Amino acid sequence: MSKKIRLIILIVCVVLFFSMTPVIIGYSLGYRIDLEQKKLVATGGIYLRVWPSPAEVLIDSKSVAQTSGISNSVFTQNLLPKNHIVLVKKDGYFDYQKTLEVKEKEVTKLEHITLFKKNIAFQALVEKTQSPFEKKQQFAIKTGNLYDNSLTKPVLVAKNVIAFDTFQNNLYWVSKDGAFYKSDFTGKTPEKIFESFYSPVTSIKISPDHSRVLYCNDYEILYSYLNDKTFNKVFLNRFSEKISDCFWLNNDYVVFTLNGKIKISEIDTNNEINIIEVQVDAKNPKIYFSQQDKKLYIQTGTSTLVSEQLTQ
Repeated sequence: MSKKIRLIILIVCVVLFFSMTPVIIGYSLGYRIDLEQKKLVATGGIYLRVWPSPAEVLIDSKSVAQTSGISNSVFTQNLLPKNHIVLVKKDGYFDYQKTLEVKEKEVTKLEHITLFKKNIAFQALVEKTQSPFEKKQQFAIKTGNLYDNSLTKPVLVAKNVIAFDTFQNNLYWVSKDGAFYKSDFTGKTPEKIFESFYSPVTSIKISPDHSRVLYCNDYEILYSYLNDKTFNKVFLNRFSEKISDCFWLNNDYVVFTLNGKIKISEIDTNNEINIIEVQVDAKNPKIYFSQQDKKLYIQTGTSTLVSEQLTQ
């Protein structure tokens, strides 16, 4: 090989070294070429946590990972800053799909994905004393007022009450004056949490972590944060059919009946809202979800059905 050829090879190697080194360094630092924008951009990531596992995770129709019994989380890096379609699949379960925005040098998190079976197992409840529909409720609204029924004679707790719920040793209620109150079980010295609550309201429920209040009327489901004094409303959904029996499943999902059908919905309103229908043979069901055993109780006619455990 002549000296001239060796010199040419050396020059080519030097040029390649100095031209490729920034690309290699940029790649190692998480930079990629965005062909759509025709420029170098910093990438981001998506972190997901799924229950139950194992489950397959696809991003933009490409399988990227699978959760396991050891780890129910998935972290995908080096994603271009744009919207990505996330799909979580598990045999025998409804798919979960969400469009997530990834930003440069940031990780987009979705940590509360719950998958539900397509065919949830139900069985008849033999012992009626275990039915939540048969138990005498301590508090009840009669003629527009809230009463405590735990004593020999009902005791007036609050007047002009539209809807109420209990959480631990506290009462929460919506009054006809449009305000939202909190008190102990005696109803004395009530604290006004929101000056002007949403109207109309037929039911309210406090979330298991005591951070939010779920409320609904015949056609709308909303929630608000209890510590938000500005009372920002999050519209979960508005339907043309009638809603009833709204309950929290956990802090991120709710269950309700819609025109006689049982629905489960996430509360994450970013892009798509995942809603599934519980497949059960029950006409005009009345439902109750127990936070103690995480099971759904359904009353239809004279029968009561109870599901397998639905959440963690």
